Amino acid sequence: MSLHYKLSTLTIERWATPVILLFFGLLTGLYALYTIPTFSSPLVNVVPGDVDQWEYMGYYVAHHLKFTPLPQVDWVNNETLYPYGTNHIFQGWAFESNMIYAICFRWFGAWGPWLNIYYVLSLFIGSAGAFLLLRFDYGLWRSVAVAALVSFFNFYALNKYPDHYAYALIHWTVLSVLTDFMLARRVVTNQRVSLRFLLLKSLLLMLCLGQDVGYVAGYALSSFTLNSLFITGWLGRRFISNRFQFLRYIRQTWLGWQKQWRRSPRLLVGLGATTVAVGLLYIPLLISMQEQVSSFTFADRFFGGHGWVNPIRIFLPYLNLPGLNALNNPFANVLRDMPEGDGSGSAGWFLLLIGIIGLVRTPARLRWAFAPLLIFCGLHAFYHPIHVPLLQVFPWCHLNRIPSRVTLIYPVVLAIFTLHWSPRLQPAVWLLVLGLGLAELTTVLSYRHNRPTYRFVASFQPYMNQLRQQPGEAVLDWPFCVIGGNGIGLGEGLCPLYKRTSTLYALQRFHGKKTMGQYFGRMHTSQLQPFVASGWPGLLNHPNETNALMADRLTTCLTTQEWRFFEQFYQYNDFSGVNLYVDLLPKSCVADFYRHLGRPVAQTELSGVGRVVFIPKTAAWRRQVNPKQGLAVRLPCNCTTNI
Repeated sequence: MSLHYKLSTLTIERWATPVILLFFGLLTGLYALYTIPTFSSPLVNVVPGDVDQWEYMGYYVAHHLKFTPLPQVDWVNNETLYPYGTNHIFQGWAFESNMIYAICFRWFGAWGPWLNIYYVLSLFIGSAGAFLLLRFDYGLWRSVAVAALVSFFNFYALNKYPDHYAYALIHWTVLSVLTDFMLARRVVTNQRVSLRFLLLKSLLLMLCLGQDVGYVAGYALSSFTLNSLFITGWLGRRFISNRFQFLRYIRQTWLGWQKQWRRSPRLLVGLGATTVAVGLLYIPLLISMQEQVSSFTFADRFFGGHGWVNPIRIFLPYLNLPGLNALNNPFANVLRDMPEGDGSGSAGWFLLLIGIIGLVRTPARLRWAFAPLLIFCGLHAFYHPIHVPLLQVFPWCHLNRIPSRVTLIYPVVLAIFTLHWSPRLQPAVWLLVLGLGLAELTTVLSYRHNRPTYRFVASFQPYMNQLRQQPGEAVLDWPFCVIGGNGIGLGEGLCPLYKRTSTLYALQRFHGKKTMGQYFGRMHTSQLQPFVASGWPGLLNHPNETNALMADRLTTCLTTQEWRFFEQFYQYNDFSGVNLYVDLLPKSCVADFYRHLGRPVAQTELSGVGRVVFIPKTAAWRRQVNPKQGLAVRLPCNCTTNI
């Protein structure tokens, strides 16, 4: 009987892992089919917004990443803000997704669902990876439960797709935070830390550097730093209190490492070599980014607003309760904060409840392992980029102006709290807890499923292909937009139709031409000076609303003097033609463009923007291309005589 039981246990153990991995694969697939609108086309906006920039960054990397032999990106060029050029550093770079898109773009072109596929892989890596990490320490059911919680109950992260796509990709950071806790628990309970575990931890931390640099990777680095300080202090206390036991612990750990090396040298060398390879890929890029950022001095790093979130929001549920649903970020006026994203500051009642129960029911000695996580949450919860700049002691948090994004990590921390508590609860309590979790999950899934979807109209791809084939290195979008997320560009009059034109530059991934417009996460005033000095704000004046977030069209046409400037600039610079967004202009102005530049040869439509026509540059004007003269063209005065 005993032998039969052991054989049955071995059989279960043998098949459990692949079966559970298959389960997480199916769960990820079902979630993707229910919430992702399409796997047949690129990731695009329903209305103009942030979505298009994520593919564009991969497109940029595809064209400007070089290996000499270490990787480097050409940050300064005239790919955008043509022909003046600029530094492209102030963007939400996430090199793993950027490089994956770049590879797919190079091999298969721009028309596939590359980032959607990568997002699904991210969800699977996060859930399956969490299970594999926890499996041997916590058994099947606890590891499965926590793996599901950190991936599919992280509602804030799920809601970041697709608008804030880079903040929905948190798989390596989640796994890194989990290993931070596992390391602290081993030290607190006097367990030896294996060499294999330390190498795996190092690899995960290095992989985090490929995620969003400003926030997601920063959370992993902050967690690791706080955890390292805690472990150093704990070991130091043990050394002082009982030096003999401390030295014995160190000796046993060292002997354990030697045994591991003799037992599996290839695995350890593979982990170490992979860590070094990933570091050589990402660290040179991060160093170059730091050098570029340091070349700018901001008088006010947080000009244009910040995203502080009141810690009280942790108590909001994801339920369709009037005035309480975290998805709607209620009480903004009362709490006087600036939540960003659906559910800022809230992990939901379900995770909050089981997290608190888990924290209370965890044995007292083990709770010390939670200390770094609690410090992490406390520092981030009360961080204010201006009034309480606690986190700016960390170099990776120096430009952290949206504190609410740390909500990505709250569900992970609460899930970790549940790992050690006894599940012995009254059945009624279990029903209440599970019912609450199901209700919140249903609320969020329904919200995600009902989001509007968008696919390009049939004429869009032929339009872009025709534009791509035209001679000339750039295209002139009119009207265009030059702006930063910190508000630079609005006051200068370079983006009067923000909601309509802010991401038109990202169409570059389809037509392959340089553009005048660009949206950056932040901008420095020096980047706008060539446009201001040349007189472009005068041409973009007079929207139908003074608020750029409300304006949807211009109301006046170019004057005679402005047309002279426009034509000279257009002639001398190497434009293939003009993308004219006719629904953003008065009909008389559209007629002016046809009279001055010629008739369009192609037409399509963009959601939220309307009709766009392409007017190719004439052969006669192409012969007048002179980039040096093009850079020197200036608008001499603001005249009022309209044509």
